[in-house]
Amino acid sequence: MTIKTIAAAATALVLAALPAAAKDYLVTLAKPNSLYVIDAAARAVTKECKLDFNIIPGIFSMSPDNRIAYILGGRWGEIYGVDIDSCATVFSADLSHDDIRAKAIGSVAVSKTGEEVYAVRNPVKLKSDRYEVLEPELVVYDAGAGHNAAPVRTFPAPRRMTIMATARNGMLYGAGHDVIEFNPATGESAIKIANASWDRPTYSPPDVLAFWPIGTQNDEFLLLYSAAKFTDEKMEEIADFIWGYESVNLTTGEAEIADFASFEVIMFSAVRNPKAPNELYGVYTQLSKHDLDSKTLVKRVDLPHTYYCINISSDGKEIYVGGTNDDIGIYDSTSLERIGEIRLPSGGDMAAATMHVITRAE
Repeated sequence: MTIKTIAAAATALVLAALPAAAKDYLVTLAKPNSLYVIDAAARAVTKECKLDFNIIPGIFSMSPDNRIAYILGGRWGEIYGVDIDSCATVFSADLSHDDIRAKAIGSVAVSKTGEEVYAVRNPVKLKSDRYEVLEPELVVYDAGAGHNAAPVRTFPAPRRMTIMATARNGMLYGAGHDVIEFNPATGESAIKIANASWDRPTYSPPDVLAFWPIGTQNDEFLLLYSAAKFTDEKMEEIADFIWGYESVNLTTGEAEIADFASFEVIMFSAVRNPKAPNELYGVYTQLSKHDLDSKTLVKRVDLPHTYYCINISSDGKEIYVGGTNDDIGIYDSTSLERIGEIRLPSGGDMAAATMHVITRAE
């Protein structure tokens, strides 16, 4: 064996011992029944799964190993777990049972261990001439239960839970009129961030649109709110309409709430830069970049059409806007220049579906 051959073999061994490089993928859903995995750098679809269930509304959370997408489908009444590599449906649960019909309004989450799936269901009892409205429930499923899973635990829950996320300490957070912290093992709950019940005498009650479970790059539960701000506690004269954000750090459990801008445009969803958390990006008809430290608008650009769901690359360099139609727009996070676009092969719109960014080894 020559010295050159030995050197080549040694180099190959060293490279084989190095960890595989990680890269970003987008995961989303589109009508009529497709789940897509997209190579973000290549701007190319790498996997299209044709699903055998109704995907509406298409709100979903990823398992911590980024392998299983837990999808709220069946017209808000069923949860499915889909292996995004094999396209196999490995989990299913019907929120209804017997003469009880139940729906979840966007709330689905997975524990950080990947062992449990959570939802808040809103049940009614079917009577011969009417629906009897019952109390909402937090339902806990064993993620390994397979098909037709039944809850392993149920607990009372507040109404209007529209989005959820899990923390590394085992807590579960749900957003509605307030941000609620649940202990999914015991059912104990408490207000983590007050919204409808906040004590801000010169503010109106806030409007919180919470529908897209994004923010995993920062490991945070981030929501936007808007409200009227008055000149004094008499609330006779409006000083401004404002945008604010509220966040729970899913690593530390720390919560924060703060105004950051005047209400000049509508924003449906927002995400922070994982490399510069003071940078917040919001989307709807425009893409806006805000500096949370100085509470200033850095830049705003018009978009070709409305986009509901925003996300960001793991290195903070690219912004992805999706939902609504069948295209994903790609923007430079510094300049907000449109630098790419991905068209979905089905031609079906994403509507209110979640668009996740996941990182996986090549």
